[in-house]
Amino acid sequence: MSQPTETGISQSTREAVVNKITDSLKVLYPLAQSADEQLEMLKKQNKGKFSAIFQKGSPFTANSDRFLPYMVETANELTELLKVDDTAYVMSLKQLMHKVQLLHEVLTRFHAIKDEKSEQTEQKEQKEQKEQSVH
Repeated sequence: MSQPTETGISQSTREAVVNKITDSLKVLYPLAQSADEQLEMLKKQNKGKFSAIFQKGSPFTANSDRFLPYMVETANELTELLKVDDTAYVMSLKQLMHKVQLLHEVLTRFHAIKDEKSEQTEQKEQKEQKEQSVH
């Protein structure tokens, strides 16, 4: 069992926190990849014209019209979390968790909209097929 540091945060606790956040990022990564693929397709169709996923004033320093740079930034901060001193740990953890939460919310919304549009397209195609089979 590792000894707590001055503020009572043991190395094993830090490692457990990092492992939990790593698990969250592993869930988000394929969603980010898929979203970036969808965004690339939209860009090729001259749709989705925007300069960044997260605007200025967000907690991210990355500035991209794709999700993966934000994922990389978050993963890098996660790696650094094990190295920060106790006085910076809590603040660093809060900032990191805020980024993970934002990524989760935006990616979930993005995929919900994509899935909704796919479902609507599928229903429209089924309706058209039924109408054609009636004629």
